[in-house]
Amino acid sequence: MRPRASSLALKQAAAAAQQQPAAQPRPGRPPSVSTQAIIEAALDIGLDKVSFRQLAERLDVNVATIYRYVRNRAELLRLAAFQLTLNRRMPEAAHAHWSQLAMRYAEEMFESFLKEPELVAELLRGGIGPHVEIDVLDQFLGAMAPHGFTPEEALVLHRAVGTITIGAATGVIALRNREAAGKPWHVEIRRTLVERADADLPNVRRAISAYLEYDEWHWLQPLHQMLAGIAAERGEELPPPQRRLARLLSVTAKAAVLSPKEQPAKTGKRNAG
Repeated sequence: MRPRASSLALKQAAAAAQQQPAAQPRPGRPPSVSTQAIIEAALDIGLDKVSFRQLAERLDVNVATIYRYVRNRAELLRLAAFQLTLNRRMPEAAHAHWSQLAMRYAEEMFESFLKEPELVAELLRGGIGPHVEIDVLDQFLGAMAPHGFTPEEALVLHRAVGTITIGAATGVIALRNREAAGKPWHVEIRRTLVERADADLPNVRRAISAYLEYDEWHWLQPLHQMLAGIAAERGEELPPPQRRLARLLSVTAKAAVLSPKEQPAKTGKRNAG
């Protein structure tokens, strides 16, 4: 039987790490540790704050032992990203519409990045390559095939979903970081409007209520619109929205029925304080 891709990748990473010069192990019985154990410990600690010393303490080994399996932090993040993508399997839904599968896939990807924001930073640095995503990509293409998608068409869909989702995750992580730094985004927006003349930014001021009502899952709506466009090209209609998307569309619909006078558009210096 051919080894699974995940086992091969982890073994190759371990073999490469073992070729590097390593410190002598501490006396006594050799510690029981593996690349997989290191990755699981790192995910448990949290990739945004994990250190090799913490890993050594968690696994009851010395730091030199960790370096035998993982050469540096960048490699640790790549292996952890690979593990997370393997955990992010396509949703099991035999009778689901292809758009629902794509939507759930996007939601799980988004949640993975929010849980481990360091992965986004590593992705932007170019440290996470196609080898990390290839197994999940193959599952995605296979899941779309029964719905009439060719591999090429499913690949286009996968790229579009990934572009929207990764962009959304990056934006939310940035907003959370601003909040943690004591610079909330909505406060900065209000301060900017106060500092500018009343005649400046007229279009933003008219839309300020919706602008400030930020939902971390807002990106589901443009994703849904994109999927609806693909469905229209295929002569299909999307099924009724579900879960978070249904809630978002409901909120948007309620806001749309308000008249311009009812919209709190006068958000100049009085409301921006």
